[in-house]
Amino acid sequence: MNAVHIRTEGMFCDACPPRIEAEIEHLPGVKAAKACRSMHLTSVLFDPEIVDSETIRDRIECAGFDAHLFVADLPH
Repeated sequence: MNAVHIRTEGMFCDACPPRIEAEIEHLPGVKAAKACRSMHLTSVLFDPEIVDSETIRDRIECAGFDAHLFVADLPH
């Protein structure tokens, strides 16, 4: 398993983090996702043999948020 931390801009209400988490958790290979509005950060635990950090970032952007890889593909 790997972890990635993604700077996530555009979370303006309490409904945003669960929306982001739900979008990411639907990706095959994602084990867990946690978005934090106050820190503008989304952390994801994933299997790199199934999904990569760019795909996760893209999914956040497709959900309507600005996403930038903070630290990519760290071994967990």
